[in-house]
Amino acid sequence: MTPRENLWSPPLWLGFLWGVAEGTLFFIVPDVILSWASLSGARNGLRTLCAIVTGSLVAGVLMYGWASWRPESSRAVVASVPFVTPSMFERARLDFLKHGAAGMLQGPGSGIPYKVYAVLAPPVCPLATFVVMSIPARIERLALSWLGFTILGRIFADWLTKHPRDTGLLFAAFWIVTYAVYWVRICAT
Repeated sequence: MTPRENLWSPPLWLGFLWGVAEGTLFFIVPDVILSWASLSGARNGLRTLCAIVTGSLVAGVLMYGWASWRPESSRAVVASVPFVTPSMFERARLDFLKHGAAGMLQGPGSGIPYKVYAVLAPPVCPLATFVVMSIPARIERLALSWLGFTILGRIFADWLTKHPRDTGLLFAAFWIVTYAVYWVRICAT
């Protein structure tokens, strides 16, 4: 491992747990940890991406199972997650209606959390189909974070190594601004 990888290499179990948490009831996307890991290189970011997707699949199966067993309570709890709106449920329902299980592929670009699709999926598709479609649905947006921060890490490798404190501050500022813009946008709808 290079010194840069040691500095920015979060443990894979953290990526896995973040994937589980965000796929269930947590509202901060795992792109945060993925982007940090990707600053140290493509391979480190890719390992973290795989851990996150694996955790997301576990979460998706749990949410799908809960929605199969208690659809109303699962939807009500997901609806109570911060910044999950009724319009997200309606949009996900329409995505499923129009595209079947492939409707989940519409979510990442529209800002609709995976958990919303997971609790609406049981009447639409069997669990196996849901899991298979979850893989590209989860990778779609995460891959952009991986690629973007891998490129930034490569371009600014020397600066990142020499200025770890400033890197941390810039990183935190980036995600605070990103979430502020996202939440303002969600609250406006």
